[in-house]
Amino acid sequence: MLFEPLNESHVSKLLAFELENRKHFESFIEPRSESFYSLSGVQKHIVDLQNLSGESFVLLANGVVFARANIKSIQSKGNAEIGYRVGKRATGKGIGTACVKHLVSVAKELGLNCLSAFVINNNPASEKVLLNNGFHLDLCIPNGFKHQGKSFHGFKYLRAVA
Repeated sequence: MLFEPLNESHVSKLLAFELENRKHFESFIEPRSESFYSLSGVQKHIVDLQNLSGESFVLLANGVVFARANIKSIQSKGNAEIGYRVGKRATGKGIGTACVKHLVSVAKELGLNCLSAFVINNNPASEKVLLNNGFHLDLCIPNGFKHQGKSFHGFKYLRAVA
């Protein structure tokens, strides 16, 4: 498996990944807009990411996307937020941990100071990945997130980048 910086050559592979895992992702987070799920929608998404302050990656094996990972909202003080998505077929295989480990490595190369990540309590596996990668709980937002008509607690995690 290999991390590659996300670019327009990944449009069709990323669309296939997002379509295959749409229901899986939507069981944890709010759905993307319907317009995203097309070649032009994914291409626009990639261009938008490239225009933002951050770094985006796909994790490929045999030309197939298994996960994606992002560093976003890079601030002048050296703080940034991370996020990642692991396809359903790749869950439980250490891919989430590999994504976060890769993002921490990239953050070091970029000279960042602190990474943050958000998770809601319907996704304990993501919480475990963050804890296993040296993140610590910074903030709890009781019933701060609604998903599929239910309220969930949100958690903000931090990790110093040394």
